[in-house]
Amino acid sequence: MSDMYVFGEEQAEQVSWKPVILKILIAVLVVFLVAEFAFYLLVIPATSTIRLSIQGSARVGYDEVCAITGITGREKWFSFDTVGTAARLASNPLFEQVRVEKQFPDKVVVSVTERVPVAVGFGTMNGKTVPVAIDRNGVVFRVGTLPEQKNLPVLTGIEFDDPHAGMRLHEQLTPLLKQLHELESHNSVLLSSVSEIKIVPKPYGGYDLVIYPVHLPVRVKTDGALNEDALQYMMLVLDVVQDLELDVEEIDIRAGTVAYRVREEVL
Repeated sequence: MSDMYVFGEEQAEQVSWKPVILKILIAVLVVFLVAEFAFYLLVIPATSTIRLSIQGSARVGYDEVCAITGITGREKWFSFDTVGTAARLASNPLFEQVRVEKQFPDKVVVSVTERVPVAVGFGTMNGKTVPVAIDRNGVVFRVGTLPEQKNLPVLTGIEFDDPHAGMRLHEQLTPLLKQLHELESHNSVLLSSVSEIKIVPKPYGGYDLVIYPVHLPVRVKTDGALNEDALQYMMLVLDVVQDLELDVEEIDIRAGTVAYRVREEVL
């Protein structure tokens, strides 16, 4: 009986160690997880350099964005200044909208919306004629280089003396520029039939437009509206006039009716 008693006591002693070992393992695991979490939460953001991601930029490259913002790639994520970076980008005329955000633990995402040209103007700089790119809000955002987009209308009747990126056209022209943007977005083929748009100020405010088609030596006078319906009507009138056996120089559709003037013969 005594042997059985001793055996039972040893078995009970062995069993009693299992919860202790289990608790130790759990404690070690908890400490490991806490340490890893602290490393991920505190050490990585405080010591890691940023991983920069640029989104929405098709024409402005990674290096150019870094040059504009002053980002070197050695900045720490924890102390990175998103507000200052966004302000520097927003002050550049190339961008219409800017957003800079930090994503845990070490990523910085720069999202930009670049300005898109809707028309081209020409100005004078140092005695030379230079092209200027104009966006839908009337902002001149590039000077000296023609936009990549083809078949953009040329905007004339506006003086660009010593043009610089960031200058704005008069707010009265904004509706026209937004209409050009809509035409480019929804019916670029129709807009490509226009070569030049001349702004003609009225004596008492506002302006009229003189449209020069691409394939016809006829100019068309119209009011300030240049939406899709107005441009389609204009092209229809041009087709009708073209069928006339007359040397038409100018068409006027401002009054809602069509009037035309024949080119005078030069003796």
